[in-house]
Amino acid sequence: MQKVIAISLTGHTRQFRVTEDAYAGIDRYLSQARARLGSDADPDEVIGDLERSIGERLDRLAPDDRVLDATQVRGVLDEIGAVDGGPAPASPEPPRRPIRRKLYRIREGQSIGGVCTGLSAYSDVDLGWVQFIFLILLVFTAGLFMIVYIVMMFMLPIVDTREEWTRLMAADEPRGA
Repeated sequence: MQKVIAISLTGHTRQFRVTEDAYAGIDRYLSQARARLGSDADPDEVIGDLERSIGERLDRLAPDDRVLDATQVRGVLDEIGAVDGGPAPASPEPPRRPIRRKLYRIREGQSIGGVCTGLSAYSDVDLGWVQFIFLILLVFTAGLFMIVYIVMMFMLPIVDTREEWTRLMAADEPRGA
């Protein structure tokens, strides 16, 4: 014995009678379409259009009050095709851990101690800007910022080149990210 479900689709006054399997197929299709349209401006409008399209095809397939089975509904859904709103999420991705950067002094291109070069690599800001900001801080703190610079010179680990710093950051990056 097969359970029959009456469904209403957007844009159709008529209710369609479908088997439980057919209803599950339509529901799964519309749920996947909604998932693919997650960033779309108006997913409800697109889902409504899909329901109208499904209803038109079901109406042509069974103009009378016949019960439609899963095979017939699957044919209609295959005829409409998949929704292209982006890749369908197969399963939720595990959250990515942020890349953990470490601050190093970089000898290559250093002016005094390599602190500005290291800050430039760490913050991904041009070295000239980092040096300019350092000079501004030095002037506005009446030279007290020089103490911070000297402490950083003695506290930070040293690498020879920016490429070596990049390799160290890539090695520290979590696997699978």
